[in-house]
Amino acid sequence: MKNQLITGLIGSVFATLAASAWADINDVRANLGKLNVPDGFHVDVYAEVPGARQMALGTNGNVYVGTRGNKVYAVVDKNKDHKADQVVAILDDLNVGNGVAMIDGHLYVAEQHRITRYAAPDFDLTLPFKAMREVVYDKLPDKAHHGWRYLAAGPDNKLYVTIGAPCNICDPAGIEASIIRMNIDGSQVETFAKGVRNSVGMDFQPGTNTLFFTDNGVDLLGADVPHDELNAAPKAGLHFGFPYFAGGDSRDPKWKDKTPPAVTKPVAEFQAHSANLGFKFYTGKQFPAEYLGSAVIAQHGSWNRKVPVGYQLVRVTFDAQHQVKETKPFIDGWLSAEGEVWGRPNDVLQLPDGSLLVSDDYNGVIYRVSYDGKAQNAKTSPTEANTLSGFVMPESVFATPDGVTYVSEIGEFGKLGDGKITRIAADGTRSPLADGLNDPKGLDVFDGQLYVADMDRVVRIDTHNGAQTVFAAASAFPQKPVFLNDIEIDGLGNVYVSDSGDDHGNGAGIFKISSTGKVTHVLKAKAGIQRPNGLLMDGPDRLLVADFGTGKLFSIQVGSKKTTVTLLNQGFGGADGLIRDANGLLYVSDWAGGNVWQLVEPKATPQRIIQGYQSAADISLSADGKSLLIPDMKAGTLHRFPIK
Repeated sequence: MKNQLITGLIGSVFATLAASAWADINDVRANLGKLNVPDGFHVDVYAEVPGARQMALGTNGNVYVGTRGNKVYAVVDKNKDHKADQVVAILDDLNVGNGVAMIDGHLYVAEQHRITRYAAPDFDLTLPFKAMREVVYDKLPDKAHHGWRYLAAGPDNKLYVTIGAPCNICDPAGIEASIIRMNIDGSQVETFAKGVRNSVGMDFQPGTNTLFFTDNGVDLLGADVPHDELNAAPKAGLHFGFPYFAGGDSRDPKWKDKTPPAVTKPVAEFQAHSANLGFKFYTGKQFPAEYLGSAVIAQHGSWNRKVPVGYQLVRVTFDAQHQVKETKPFIDGWLSAEGEVWGRPNDVLQLPDGSLLVSDDYNGVIYRVSYDGKAQNAKTSPTEANTLSGFVMPESVFATPDGVTYVSEIGEFGKLGDGKITRIAADGTRSPLADGLNDPKGLDVFDGQLYVADMDRVVRIDTHNGAQTVFAAASAFPQKPVFLNDIEIDGLGNVYVSDSGDDHGNGAGIFKISSTGKVTHVLKAKAGIQRPNGLLMDGPDRLLVADFGTGKLFSIQVGSKKTTVTLLNQGFGGADGLIRDANGLLYVSDWAGGNVWQLVEPKATPQRIIQGYQSAADISLSADGKSLLIPDMKAGTLHRFPIK
């Protein structure tokens, strides 16, 4: 049934975008195409984190994220697909919890007035961190102006903390306008660098272990003065100019006649007001060799310059003697040629695979910058597709000849009774067709009835009035269903349903349900397909089967007494949905990798035509055969992607 060309779909449906909690993140994804990225590099959304500022990497891959509010978040990527699976606010009572660092399994947080630490967040994110709080140091100046601290763990096993000046320009007192360092237990505090107006970025250069830090110049002296800085502090006790120098060689009129101490000059200067914040020296192996040792710096962008500047990533390169060689843009486009701003890079963090994370507190997201050497095909971005948002874990989609679209929404995974089927009318109006389901997944329509794989049963729903009937209860199956997944109906009304089993494929299989409701086994567990998922009729007695567990594509003969299994293709990650268009091209979605692949025939070399989704679920075909309909389960969105 899914091969039929369905008339009158989507035009006005996808033109009507419903407001939802996902709307902003979809706007961000839609804007990624505006970024100017070097050949072979790609930028995707890694996580949605409100107010994301400094980031720190845990030992298990968790990313801890500070904010200028009262929260610190943990970003969890359990399956290591480089997309966040979970974002948890582990602290919510902080006084500007901007700075974060991980040392020996402890999370350190720099607030405006103190530094605290929390044991074992990588072990368990549900620990009572507030009750476990240890105050390491509580003598930071409790002043709001430049009160967002930045932390760095040094190669000397000491903690470095930036202390911004509590003003635009003034005579700082005590440890104001400095970088201090201490033992990780808060003892032996010393002023490491003086004359630092407002540094919100530190890292240690590979090969020299020298502390480098960014510093932002004084405001209100002009559009192009003073310059922002990158400084190097190879030893303690150096002075970097503030307030005697406003930035670079520029001096404030009120301070020009005052004699400065011996001042260490910047090693690199940047456009005034570009607001250079967090950065990292690149030490990974994923990027081309010329990036090794470069400093990638996030420019947050100007806040009051008439013509905005910054809003980009810049790259500082070094020569063989570790001296600055060149500064140049790496990725820009958050600022348009017309001066419109849609994003503000804030901090940079390197992941173990050599990709970079970039926080953006304006959009409340973290981007991932990766490199695979392949040019970005204009056809591969999901942002080109028309998008509907506001769904709760959408899994499957089906469109009928009269222009109605049905979407299964799982709701909270594993929670019974909160699943539903949403009906989208031809004019874009949404309404619930059926609710009270458990974990509804695969959909197919036959003779005016919608068939739904609902965890351990198959439910039939009247498309006119939403009346529900249990077509095949759990007790009707030859073995207890574990996780019913996709549905495919042949021309005689026989319903085929896949069972993916548990995480190891135990209990997996494929069943056939006759029009009278009799259930028989088509394929049992351990028959060569680990976790059968997507199903597609491939003739009157043959099914194509996507194996979620192995990423392989199989063909099975269903019309004979003995089912035969044939491996056709592989490499599809978390293989999920299958669909074929009017020209015979086959499409396979990859739930785990967020990809969609196109094959001219099942054994052909797959061509990836879409990438960048969080979780491309059970795909379907538009009425005119010119578009794919793709639910992105984790993002809560439904996409219409042209394929012609």
